Amino acid sequence: MRRNPKSNQSLIRSTEERLKNDRILVNNPVFIEGLALTPVIGAATTLRNATILSIMIPILLIPTRFIGNILIGTIPQKLRIMVYSVVAALIYIPGLSVITNLFGMSVAAMGIYLPILVVDSIITSPAEIPQREKGWSCLLSGILSSVGFAMSVFLVGALRELLGHGSLWGSPIISPAPFPIFTTAVGGLIIAAAFCAVFQFLVSLIKRARYRYAKDTQFTEDSDETI
Repeated sequence: MRRNPKSNQSLIRSTEERLKNDRILVNNPVFIEGLALTPVIGAATTLRNATILSIMIPILLIPTRFIGNILIGTIPQKLRIMVYSVVAALIYIPGLSVITNLFGMSVAAMGIYLPILVVDSIITSPAEIPQREKGWSCLLSGILSSVGFAMSVFLVGALRELLGHGSLWGSPIISPAPFPIFTTAVGGLIIAAAFCAVFQFLVSLIKRARYRYAKDTQFTEDSDETI
C-alpha cells in the first residue's frame, strides 16, 4: 500500500482550515480565545442581560470589522486599534437607542459594561489582521464570532441566573436560590473558568478526531488505489 504524501498534506491542511474558520466552538471568542470576558463576568448575571450583550455585540462587531477591513492599507498598523474603537463608538450611539427601545431600564442596569464594549478585544482584535480580507469572508467571520459570543454569554447568563437567583428570565424556578454567590463577579469568574475548561477539553477531542479522520480517509483512498 502506497500513500500520496502531497495529497495527505493537502487533506490535513483542508482540515486545519475548517478548524480555523470555526468561530462558534473550536475558536469560540469567549471560552477559547478569552475575548470579552469582562462584560461576560461582570454583566451576564441573568438571561436578560446576556440577551442584551448578545444583541449589542453584532451591532458593534460586524460593521466595525467591515469598515476596518476596508481601511486596511490606508492607516498605519499602530493606529488601527484606535480607529476600530472610534468606529465602534460611533456605531454604539444608535445601537444603544435600539437596545434601550427593546429592553428599557434593564439597559441602564448594565452600567459601564455596555459602553466598555467599544474598546473590548472582541471588537479591536480584527485590527491585528495583517492584510485585507475578502468582503464576504470578513462579514462571515463577524457573524460567526457574534454567534459564538451569543452562545457563550447565554450559557453563562442562564446558569448564573438559575443558580444565583433561582430563576430564568425572571420566572422563579428554584426557591430559595441555591448559590447566591454566582450573582457576583467572583461567581461569574468561577462559572466562566469552568466553561473555558470544558470547551478546551471538547475542542482538543474534536481536533484529535478530525485529524484522525483525515488521515484514515487518505489511508483508505490510497489502499483502494493500490488494489
